[in-house]
Amino acid sequence: MTARPQTLLPAAQVLSLRGVGPRLSRWLLTLALLCGCGLLYGCAAWHDLFQRDRENASLLAQTLQQAAPPQTDVAIALGCPADGDGTASECLQCRVRAAVKAVREERVKAVIFSGGAAHNRYVEGEVMADLATRSGVPADRIFIEGKSLTTWQNLRYAQRIMRDHGFATALLISAKNHLPRARRFAQYYHIPVAVVGCED
Repeated sequence: MTARPQTLLPAAQVLSLRGVGPRLSRWLLTLALLCGCGLLYGCAAWHDLFQRDRENASLLAQTLQQAAPPQTDVAIALGCPADGDGTASECLQCRVRAAVKAVREERVKAVIFSGGAAHNRYVEGEVMADLATRSGVPADRIFIEGKSLTTWQNLRYAQRIMRDHGFATALLISAKNHLPRARRFAQYYHIPVAVVGCED
């Protein structure tokens, strides 16, 4: 009796025959949903994912009128893009000036410069910290958060530094039109903050 040659079936057909295909599809869908939830984790509101910060005098006024701690332990200066050559852009200079002023006026004990390489290869936190050091802020009063790529990550990772060093309250420094959204993220993470627009 002649042995019949074995026929190799396509992998997809084998999976379907064994009933694995539908289960695999459900598993992949579940995995995709979990990944989506992971990306959304930490978002204060859905619209914060997609909106651009625009000048809104009424919203800024409401933000500035919200309750704030009477004293703040540490400043959190939120990043923005460095210039293409790695020097501090006007946007970064504005935030560093406000942070340096807060230190000199003893409004805070230290500063967290927060921002990763979100827009080019330069880490925004490092660029701000370098400028602050050259502006006279002692190195032992400077902390660098250099991983964040978004505002909600700024607050999430800065909060870890706060916990590690015993800081309970923060002075949030950013551009005025960014403050309402940044404050919402701080509230989401239960960080008591006062806010200051670096243009002031």
